[in-house]
Amino acid sequence: MYTKYPTCRRGAFYIALVYFISALLWIILSDYAVGLIVEDADKVVLVGMYKGIFFVLATTVVLYFLTYKFFSNMQSQYDKNLENIAKHQETKQSLKNSQRELSKSNMLLNTIINSSPDAIYAKDLDGKYILFNEATAEVAKLKQEEAIGMDDYAIFKPKTADMLREMDKKIIASKKVVTFDEKTISKDGKERVLLVTKGPLLDKEGEVFGIFGISRDITSQKEHERFLEESKEKFYNLSYQDKVTNLPNRLKISEVLVEKCSQEIPFCLILLDLDEFKIVNDSYGHRFGDKLLFEVSKVLVEVFDSTAFLARMGGDEFAIALNKSDKKEIEALMQKLHAKFSNPFKIDMVEVYITASSGISIYPDDVQSMEEMYQASDTAMYNAKKLGKNSFSFYDAEFKKEAVAYTQMVTNLKQAVQKGELELYFQPQNEVISGKIVGVEALLRWKSEGKMIAPDVFIPLAEKSSLIVEIGNFVIKSGFEVAKRWHERGILKNRLSINISARQLTHLDFIVTLKNMLRESGCEASWIELEITESSVLENPELVISLLEQIRALGFYISMDDFGTGYSSLSYLKNLPINKLKIDRSFIMNIREQPKNQIIVKTVIFLAKELGIHILAEGVETEQEHSFLLENKIDSIQGYYYAKPMPLDEMERLLQA
Repeated sequence: MYTKYPTCRRGAFYIALVYFISALLWIILSDYAVGLIVEDADKVVLVGMYKGIFFVLATTVVLYFLTYKFFSNMQSQYDKNLENIAKHQETKQSLKNSQRELSKSNMLLNTIINSSPDAIYAKDLDGKYILFNEATAEVAKLKQEEAIGMDDYAIFKPKTADMLREMDKKIIASKKVVTFDEKTISKDGKERVLLVTKGPLLDKEGEVFGIFGISRDITSQKEHERFLEESKEKFYNLSYQDKVTNLPNRLKISEVLVEKCSQEIPFCLILLDLDEFKIVNDSYGHRFGDKLLFEVSKVLVEVFDSTAFLARMGGDEFAIALNKSDKKEIEALMQKLHAKFSNPFKIDMVEVYITASSGISIYPDDVQSMEEMYQASDTAMYNAKKLGKNSFSFYDAEFKKEAVAYTQMVTNLKQAVQKGELELYFQPQNEVISGKIVGVEALLRWKSEGKMIAPDVFIPLAEKSSLIVEIGNFVIKSGFEVAKRWHERGILKNRLSINISARQLTHLDFIVTLKNMLRESGCEASWIELEITESSVLENPELVISLLEQIRALGFYISMDDFGTGYSSLSYLKNLPINKLKIDRSFIMNIREQPKNQIIVKTVIFLAKELGIHILAEGVETEQEHSFLLENKIDSIQGYYYAKPMPLDEMERLLQA
């Protein structure tokens, strides 16, 4: 800085010296020249003045250029200084901004890393930590600043440190990022599951200069996954497993059947239904029934090998999907199965016998789909029941024809009600001693296209198809109208008997229906005898007894039809509000040749008379039957011995005779 000043003085001295010499020479030489040229003294003065003006002008021009040059240099230097100052300030500000941005980036990075709940760390190639976030420090129970520079051996137990070091070596060698679950035991003794991601730190040239790691505690997530898995299993059990037998249910076997049908591999479906299971259930209770179902499932597992798929369809029905299509092989298994049912099942120290009916269909010989298979096996099962139960039946194409015929007959029966094809026939009930008519039973008949269809054909059909209530109401309405007509004509002897089905009796509005029909027809309840079957009582004794009491309170006479065909009604007989017992024809037929039937009939007659109940025998046809009943003092009889069922006009003529 100080070396510039001597140079400036020297430059100024030289300029002044040049000016001094130039001015001195100008004055001397110009005056001398003027003296030589101008002789006139006045002109000398004038020329001297001009010479002075010229000198002033010349020096002024020189001074101007020198000054201009000086100030130009000064301005240039000044501008340069200002530019340097501006650049310096800009550089300084830029540096500050860079430092500020770098600081913000560092703060951002540190905030993110340290705010993360995951343990984030990094090591150099010597295994020393160069990054250790707060979550890692918390897990390791160290301070961040303490951990930096430490290796795994300074933080973990030697066994764990060895394992970590070996893993680091593999990552360095492979240069690959790996993710895995790691189980650890925390210091509080709880097992933790960590999701660990580890990988190499690479420079611009792709060389490894360290390792990074991220560990996340996924213990809660794993517990949640386990909970979902357990819930899924529970849902599966609820959706696909029967809780009584622990067998798969209908939904599951349906899926299995669909899959098997899609594979087009021959197999068969066996539907098995327990015979009279409802009676066992009602007699011993549902808990007993469930245990019996479980024992039956054990028998199925015992008979069929592990390749068979067993399921409980619901109620007392089971299904077996069997990888066999040869009827002889299937028949051998079914015989083995039904032989098992010849032995009693022991439930709660009680031995109970139960049989089963089974239906079998074969894919693809009989059916082409799961739906058809169910239908075919079910049809075959009902055929087995028709054959007498405790048996099995293979599906036959004729069954389908029968099913179509059944459907057509149900349709025809439905139309018969609308077309007026149903009518009442009547059969007298006679006193056994005098033979006089003491009552009349109304019997339903169906004449279709000029042909009579037997009651034992269409009545069960009506029961099964739920038409029985509609048909039953027709019988009651028609019977009430006939009774009113006979009463007005004075030919009604005692009462008109009308049959009531079990389903009709227990229908919700049956009592209301009776009252309405009495009011609409003008009939009196005392002119009517309502007949119920013994089986209808056995289905729900308490309910039936309550209903019968209400019916009797309306003024109706009540009789029990088909007495003796059940096997537990005697326990209810004393409580039943009935007026008459009708002994079933099965006990009356050829009674002279049936000693056991004789004992039964004599006992029933005795019981009825002791209980004050009128007793009638059904289906009496021969003199031998009549004489036996007369000898044993039965009250009345009904049957071909006196008269067959007849149309209304014939019955009226008989009553008027």
